[in-house]
Amino acid sequence: MKKAMTKQLPRGIRNNNPLNIRHSFVNKPWQGQRSHDGKFCIFWDMESGYRAAFVLLNTYNQKHQLWTVIDIINRWAPPQDHNNTRAYVDRVCQLTGLHETSNIVVDSWVATQREEAIRFVWAMAKVENGDAFVTDADMETVRKGYLLAFPKQAEI
Repeated sequence: MKKAMTKQLPRGIRNNNPLNIRHSFVNKPWQGQRSHDGKFCIFWDMESGYRAAFVLLNTYNQKHQLWTVIDIINRWAPPQDHNNTRAYVDRVCQLTGLHETSNIVVDSWVATQREEAIRFVWAMAKVENGDAFVTDADMETVRKGYLLAFPKQAEI
């Protein structure tokens, strides 16, 4: 019975991978990654899944120079992968109050930018998994994942 109920959960929740990060057979596993399901990473806990998401989004900022909501989501969930990227962008903007051209600075010393990044990832998790599975109460878990990714930010 328990296994059947677990199967009904979205993959991102089952895998503690709220942004559905794909497993790479080339790169070494993420910190906190337990395994994979053949396609997506499985993390030990949700905080580790959020940590990986923040690290990956920071790479989008720093390496790929993707800063805006629309640019980040266009890479994260591209239309050529059969995603409704426009709806994804619109929903994240609705949930966060950000504009599609708003900059998301993931690793920032500025408190307001940190909070925007945390809200942004929370909103992405809601889009990936559904409103019923990612709620306002999950914001603290997202915040813990952020601090795992950027521990120096805890000192501020």
